[in-house]
Amino acid sequence: MGKNIITYGKQFIDKKDILEVSKSLQRDLITTGSYVTRFENRLKSFFKSKFVYSCSNATSGLHLAFKAINLKKNDVVIMPAINFISSYRMAKMLGAKIFLIDVDRKNGQVTKESILRCIKENRIKKVKAIVSMYLGGYVENNIEIFELKKRLGCYLVEDACHALGASYKFKNKKYKIGSCSHSDVCIFSFHPVKSLTTGEGGAITTNDTDIAKKLGILRNHGIIKSRNYWDYDIKNLGFNYRLSDINCALGVSQIKKLKFFFKKRKDIYNFYIKNLKKYKDIIILP
Repeated sequence: MGKNIITYGKQFIDKKDILEVSKSLQRDLITTGSYVTRFENRLKSFFKSKFVYSCSNATSGLHLAFKAINLKKNDVVIMPAINFISSYRMAKMLGAKIFLIDVDRKNGQVTKESILRCIKENRIKKVKAIVSMYLGGYVENNIEIFELKKRLGCYLVEDACHALGASYKFKNKKYKIGSCSHSDVCIFSFHPVKSLTTGEGGAITTNDTDIAKKLGILRNHGIIKSRNYWDYDIKNLGFNYRLSDINCALGVSQIKKLKFFFKKRKDIYNFYIKNLKKYKDIIILP
């Protein structure tokens, strides 16, 4: 890549990251081992959610989430038109009827009004799921969409691939995106352009015990284990969407640097705000 090209985003890897990955390679288990548990526990502590499952990437996380809420052929899913292809592709693969809706032109978020307009114009009788997507990590309208999803009796799936570290306030209390305090399930990406990286990787958070149970089974081939490792059953076809200990070791090291990463991103944000002030009549920043 040329020296004068400004990248969309890239990873920051230091000696501590390399050392942690090196340690994981010296373990007996380099997949489904202790680093996976450590990474998931640290994410759980960070998000303040009841359940966290790491997975091979955010696309697999979306697939698992849709399967865990039992998304089936002809079920209606409403999602933003401005979004990455993953949520659309996974829902389409399961045979869902997908309705793409407009987003707010200032912040890129879906609104309660656009959802209701979609339902009315298309004469939709039953919605299975609403997918929200926090474009650029910007959180807006999530409480009113949560209230709407309760009214509609559907699921709210947060595509939070841009939003690791984002938070919002409701009734004077601060919540992290990923806490699932106002959603059913939330998905993150750990691609190199994200706030932390595991190379490739993702995570799913939820507070719903039934969804969590399905996620754990579906992530690992649909296997239901007994106490004896050779004695197991498969009642549902699942997938191999696990994240290795090597990836999770990098995640364990990276999560320690989150405050540093957030500060660097904030510094870049402030640089743009400062230097674009004189163009405020033509450039609208959320």
